[in-house]
Amino acid sequence: MVLIFGGAAAVAQSKQPCLDDAMIVFDASKSMAASVGDEKGLRRIDVVRSALANVLPRVAPRRRMGLITYGPGSRDACSNVFLQLKPTSNAATKIMSRVDALKPEGRTPLTRAVRGAAEVLNFRNKAATIIVLTDGEETCGADPCALARELKRDGAGTVVHVISYEIASAVGSDGEFVSRCFADETGGTYVDTKTIDEVRNALETALSCPLISDARDAIGPR
Repeated sequence: MVLIFGGAAAVAQSKQPCLDDAMIVFDASKSMAASVGDEKGLRRIDVVRSALANVLPRVAPRRRMGLITYGPGSRDACSNVFLQLKPTSNAATKIMSRVDALKPEGRTPLTRAVRGAAEVLNFRNKAATIIVLTDGEETCGADPCALARELKRDGAGTVVHVISYEIASAVGSDGEFVSRCFADETGGTYVDTKTIDEVRNALETALSCPLISDARDAIGPR
């Protein structure tokens, strides 16, 4: 749906930056070290890193972003969730320096990481956007769909976008990726990606401001 605003109001709206902070939840579990197709030496984490490095510099000047990672660490595997950066202005370099330092290892406490991101964003009192980048399903016994319903019920406008990469090898025999319910329950987008271009496009969509973009498209070029 395209939202159309009247005259000057549409122009003013199109100049506004995103108002809600965003947290990126980045999967650095062991499966992210898997090789990608026939690309010698290229791992899943390398693909997702490259897409992130391409998109962040364009978004960071107009939106505060932060980062939570899970996977590697010295604690119990299901406790290895780390707040790397709270939402910060012009955070592209800071986020990438932390992502580039990750060495894939451990399990997938995805639900715990999303809860952590929501708490950092003060989701009960403010609009919040969470972007999950993962190649695997929750492996630590938590219920992602229960948390998704909680975020929808208790949040002041929480949206979770889920971008999966090469997820086919991680889903059960029924072919269902359960953790996509984060997006389904909160009104976010879910994108199943298999290439770097698909990851990049999904990130651009998730980190953009649809209302502002639609308003600009509706009034045409200036």
